[in-house]
Amino acid sequence: MPKRLSRLLPVFVIFAVLASGLLLMMPGAAATSPPAPHRPVAPNGVTPGQPFTMPFPRLGMWWPDPETQPLDDITRYDWITLFDYQEEYVESIKQHNPDILILNSTNACELGYQWDPEVREMPAEWFLTQVGTTLTQDVNATETIFHVAAVTVTDGVNTYDLFVKGDAAVIEGESVKIMGVNKSAKTLVVQRGFGRPASAHNAGVRIAAHISFWPGTWVMNLSTLSPTAVISTSAQPERWGDYNARVGVDLIADPHWDGLLIDRSDPNQSWLVSSGYARTIDPDQSNTLLTDYSAFDAAWNEGLRQYEEKVRAGVGDDRLIFANWGMNNYDLLNGNNFEGFPPESADDWPNWRNVMFGPFDDHKGNYFDWMAQTRQPNMTMIETYEIDGYHENNPCDDPGFVPNYRKMRFGLGSALLNDGFYSYEIGTNGHGSLCLLWFDEYDNAGAGRGYLGQPLGPAYRLDDQLPILGENLIRGGDFETADDMSQWRLWADVDNGYQASFSQDATTAATGSASGRMDITQTQGVDWQASLENEPLEVISGTEYTLSFWAKADRERPLSAWVQQNQAPWEGYIYFEDASLTTEWRHFEMTARATGSDSQAVFDFGLGQALGAVWLDDVQLRQGNPDVWRRDYEGGTVLVNAAAITHTITLDRIYRKIDGGQDPAHNDGSPTAEVTLGPRDAIILLREDIYLPLITVTALNATELRLSWGASQMSWKVKIIHSLTGRFAPAASAGG
Repeated sequence: MPKRLSRLLPVFVIFAVLASGLLLMMPGAAATSPPAPHRPVAPNGVTPGQPFTMPFPRLGMWWPDPETQPLDDITRYDWITLFDYQEEYVESIKQHNPDILILNSTNACELGYQWDPEVREMPAEWFLTQVGTTLTQDVNATETIFHVAAVTVTDGVNTYDLFVKGDAAVIEGESVKIMGVNKSAKTLVVQRGFGRPASAHNAGVRIAAHISFWPGTWVMNLSTLSPTAVISTSAQPERWGDYNARVGVDLIADPHWDGLLIDRSDPNQSWLVSSGYARTIDPDQSNTLLTDYSAFDAAWNEGLRQYEEKVRAGVGDDRLIFANWGMNNYDLLNGNNFEGFPPESADDWPNWRNVMFGPFDDHKGNYFDWMAQTRQPNMTMIETYEIDGYHENNPCDDPGFVPNYRKMRFGLGSALLNDGFYSYEIGTNGHGSLCLLWFDEYDNAGAGRGYLGQPLGPAYRLDDQLPILGENLIRGGDFETADDMSQWRLWADVDNGYQASFSQDATTAATGSASGRMDITQTQGVDWQASLENEPLEVISGTEYTLSFWAKADRERPLSAWVQQNQAPWEGYIYFEDASLTTEWRHFEMTARATGSDSQAVFDFGLGQALGAVWLDDVQLRQGNPDVWRRDYEGGTVLVNAAAITHTITLDRIYRKIDGGQDPAHNDGSPTAEVTLGPRDAIILLREDIYLPLITVTALNATELRLSWGASQMSWKVKIIHSLTGRFAPAASAGG
């Protein structure tokens, strides 16, 4: 260092301490600023086309119980949902908090046969049923033996039971419970009047098993394939969706309701078969077995769209319509609820990255897409559960119950990566009525709601700090040379009706000058029976892998990807989410964890789902998960580690942890410029100005100083590493 600057060192050092706020050097006993001021929630009435203005964190709650829970607890949220029978509480809740938004509730496709009297009036044509049959003999209103034309149906390969013990079945205006099936005699033993009143029926009428997903409910047929029928409130034939839209509009006729929650508004209902809730689906009630449900899914999605269009037309633009796991009808809806997300385990559905950024299930849309594309004001929410899946117990009843704070932080941090709302609840069977959980992160441990203020910009991934992805395990993923092309092998199951070809295409590329082109010229619709393979590669059980690639197709279609054993029994190790290809180049990135180890595994792209051409470019498969994210707010910053391993994050300045009482190991109120986050965890750090006491500077030599402060003369030794900018770093050891 030049001698002419040596006498200026104390000035530079003190300026650096005060200006940069590098409190990392200061012991915990150093003085700090007063608590952050309370930021009141701004008035948040619904203004069509305009975003909400309330500060963050933004919180919602499904179905609290105003009959048993204090209004002080219920009205802490920005919005809540209630049932129609709780309408008497709306005014008192709004008097308690004039800014709170309250939604009434409906369901797109389910009716409760145990508690909803409306189900007794439903025409048989409106129920979504399994493949049925017909009566072969008349029955009166009390007979319990039904003679039927068939008890099974076959597609020539598989045979499906039309009825099994425990089914409920619809027959005209009645529903019955199946108590037994005699296949040889083709008779059913039934309990009469199950949920819908018993009546006489003539030979030839249809009887078919109901489809039930949620306990105590039957699924209604929202698809455009549904037969029409007349109900007492309408003189014209209509479908369930038409009728249900009228009911939904009437639910919020009173202006004190701010909008409507539409539960079970998810698309593509063929999952009811693949998940075991139905053996078959007969959407037009023709008693015809379907072997391909793609047309049914398309008709369901069209019917769902028409239903939501009618609701929107009926309620106008100034009411909120909020969907649950909704179809991506962004132009009609004010947001979507991501229920039960994120799940406890990274291996559970749905995958964090897919839900947050895509690719996600067709027609659902990911969190960031919903935030960017849906109509304003946007109330999209992440709703995390203490208990994943259906449950009947309520752990809140246990006096010693301690919530899963890490899971809550991970969900809240995920929501804060964009402008959505957040809710943490016990579970899907009871929601807020089970108990209204409240956390230090919601209000800065009691300092006040909205303490984060507004975001300073979008979320960003900490790629510069986290060189955590290993080398590319894919050979020839650029498709630029003959050697690249030779690393891939296209396989098609020609013996079972599949044909495909693979070539280099120099006329189109996402990167470089060429891409790989696959032409599927014959298919039976199964992805793995026409696949593009790359081998060998090593995978390690329990390790996360990130797949990235560019792709397009000559039509919209799915593309699947996985890693598996390269010999019998062909065990699968990694399954990535399907990518939805379009005719434009799109970049895909997805992460999954290996469930097995193999040094000679094979990577596959599954192409057999559809005919046509697919192009690929820049294919990479790397060990690791880059999903460590940050978003800055006026009042602090949010860090999210979605990876399966711990990461240490260096910050740009000193922040202070929340001084909380629920999980003090995580929120201990300490200042920090570095955070170590465990797997699937998050943290909120507070942005505070640091007030230091009088500092005494003692020169140790030409490049080192000792700073002392406080009554106990606590001190720290520092080293000047660049005097012109006043930067310094702690010495290897601190003095006392």
